[in-house]
Amino acid sequence: MKTIIKATGTKLPERRIKNDYFLNNIFMDENGVPNPKPTEEIIAKLEQITGIKERGYIAETGDSVPLMADASEAAIADWGQDRNLIDGIIVAHNAGNMLEGRDGFHTVPNMAALLKHKLKIENHECFAYDMLFGCPGWLQGIIQAHQAIQMGDAKNVLVVGIEVASRLLDPHDLDSMILADGCGAAIVQAGSDDQKGIISYATYSHAQEDLGCIYLDKSYNKEITAPTLFKMNGKDVYKYATVWVPKVIKNALDKAGMDASDIDMFLFHQANGKMLHAFANNLAQMYGIEGLSFEGKIPTTIEFTGNTSVATIPTMLDLILKGELEGYTIKPGDKVVFASVGAGMHCNAMVYQF
Repeated sequence: MKTIIKATGTKLPERRIKNDYFLNNIFMDENGVPNPKPTEEIIAKLEQITGIKERGYIAETGDSVPLMADASEAAIADWGQDRNLIDGIIVAHNAGNMLEGRDGFHTVPNMAALLKHKLKIENHECFAYDMLFGCPGWLQGIIQAHQAIQMGDAKNVLVVGIEVASRLLDPHDLDSMILADGCGAAIVQAGSDDQKGIISYATYSHAQEDLGCIYLDKSYNKEITAPTLFKMNGKDVYKYATVWVPKVIKNALDKAGMDASDIDMFLFHQANGKMLHAFANNLAQMYGIEGLSFEGKIPTTIEFTGNTSVATIPTMLDLILKGELEGYTIKPGDKVVFASVGAGMHCNAMVYQF
């Protein structure tokens, strides 16, 4: 018995933030010293490295619940069955419910409980818990849903990845331009087709010297007292990701008896454009495959979504399956690798056949 992705849904904010939104920002270093370069030059350089041209932020009013409810409703509509047949809800996030006008974090009640309430799912045997696993959280939620299904503890599980980073950003840190808001959802269930579904997976958690790669701290501007703003040591993140993501993918592929040349598409976490191709090239080198082409195999959404953390892969998957990401389609029988990396540091990979 395989576990299959039966339905998907996405919600991206209507509020679009282009790069010129940041032109009035005064970017500083960690000591509060302003960057001497013109802001236009700083923004252009970051766009060149990351590929990000715009991103979405939720409205300045309200909280996170409508975003995850809308994505989940879209997945339930795609599924076409009674929502009370859902017997598990897993919500991956980083900061709980982002309440208007208040510092994070708000995790009581947990996000999955808030979502279950909003969706009016009355089945009390439907578990509802949160996943705190950094950017790889949604994919790890899929893995845990698969484990629950294989053990007979669930039949239909809703797995949601939500990020509302716009309320965690330091306007004086140029990395504030990278993160964005979004939500993706999927319903997974047991499948009778042995050729379709999850084939294998692998997960790594290091949490050693890499622990400080991504963290929360005060603003670079010492006059701002908010205690929980996003911070990242970009070079260390890049080094960790480009070394370990190919390794965790190879682990999953080895379990499946495959190599990189067997894969039709790679759905990578969208952190920056340069990093995506480093993943693929390093993976090919690990297998000793010279000249392997990844042309048309690495879709990107980061240019218009930004880095939406746990929402990255599920939103990208939904856009492809719904025919809304130009140039990319997934056909029956296609083998796809899902892979992500983030704070912890953690990384994971899954091999899936459609």
